[in-house]
Amino acid sequence: MTKLNSPKKILFITPFFGRTGSEILLLNLLKGLNREIVKPYLYSLRDGELLSELPADIPYFLPYNEKKNKKEKYLKSALKKIKIDPLEYQLKKIQKHIKADIWYLNTIEVSPFFLRLAKKMGVTSVTHFHELPLAYRSVTKDHLKDIIDYSTICIGCSKIVCGKIKELGHKNVLLQYSFIDTDFIDKKLDLSKRTEIRKYLKISSDEFVWIISGSVVYEKGLDYIPEILEYLENEKLKIIWLGKLYDNGLTYYVQTVLEKKWPRKVLFLDALTDDYYNYLSIGDALLMPSRQDSFSLVMLEAAYLGLPILSFNSGGVKEFVDEDKGMVINSWNAEDLALSIKRLMSTKTKKIGQTNNFVYAANHQLKNFHDLILNTFF
Repeated sequence: MTKLNSPKKILFITPFFGRTGSEILLLNLLKGLNREIVKPYLYSLRDGELLSELPADIPYFLPYNEKKNKKEKYLKSALKKIKIDPLEYQLKKIQKHIKADIWYLNTIEVSPFFLRLAKKMGVTSVTHFHELPLAYRSVTKDHLKDIIDYSTICIGCSKIVCGKIKELGHKNVLLQYSFIDTDFIDKKLDLSKRTEIRKYLKISSDEFVWIISGSVVYEKGLDYIPEILEYLENEKLKIIWLGKLYDNGLTYYVQTVLEKKWPRKVLFLDALTDDYYNYLSIGDALLMPSRQDSFSLVMLEAAYLGLPILSFNSGGVKEFVDEDKGMVINSWNAEDLALSIKRLMSTKTKKIGQTNNFVYAANHQLKNFHDLILNTFF
């Protein structure tokens, strides 16, 4: 690893700093960065809940409109009146103060305005892609084009993500796999609660528990659930979905069908925080019916807890799941998924406690990130 006379300064820019996969990964990164190599700063466009978990030595900035300070809110109004962009004014002020070597956009959700300004100010910029093309729908054509045109470097969270960036025409694409904070999981996990939670959810001892985790949406395969249950009528299983439930027509349709045909076969539990890993650990396996997943943190968390994984070939999962970890289905057929559920239930068992040398843990992947930054930029 290259030796530095002083740490290099990186301003990490993120949209919410809430409990999304990309922002939890960013928090893991910020907590683990070697301060002798990188001096991190954070700019969050929202006053997100993860700010309370940010290490105390990392300075962070919020837009004027997100601050509680009346003086700064007044400054924003005054700047607008004299036709000065408050965001550009603030960022120039921050850059003058911290003199960051790199502006690091944590996701494609961040406006390319930051990239254009960085280029104008002569600052190296990085965009970290956690997304595959299905997620590109959330940004405009010009937004995505500007990311490709203005990012000095693009980083992908899996090989398939890197491939899609290259197809868009970027010439300087690097790989940094997503990773999890296993020390944090160990602190949160209390395996003695497993029996208590199963009892609370009225899960019998002979029921096989499948966990799905993530927002309860079409992209995550919500519509597949009634279809696969048609093929699993006589199976003793329970599906528990951990994630935010949305008030829309698809949710209403799926819940209505499930309640009529298979009452209490599928339990939708809201997004959990403190008890999340305890609920994840009650599962016998992880089910991933997603249409696209770049390199799922849930997949890594489940593997760390010893849960076998069953997934459609939705993206980065193919780079992680092998025969020892579970099954990947190359079709998008509900019957194939149901047959694989039966097969895995009869052959795979949990292996908690056999993941001490987990390659996708922070302590392993942070070494790669440090080398990536040093070897690329310095």
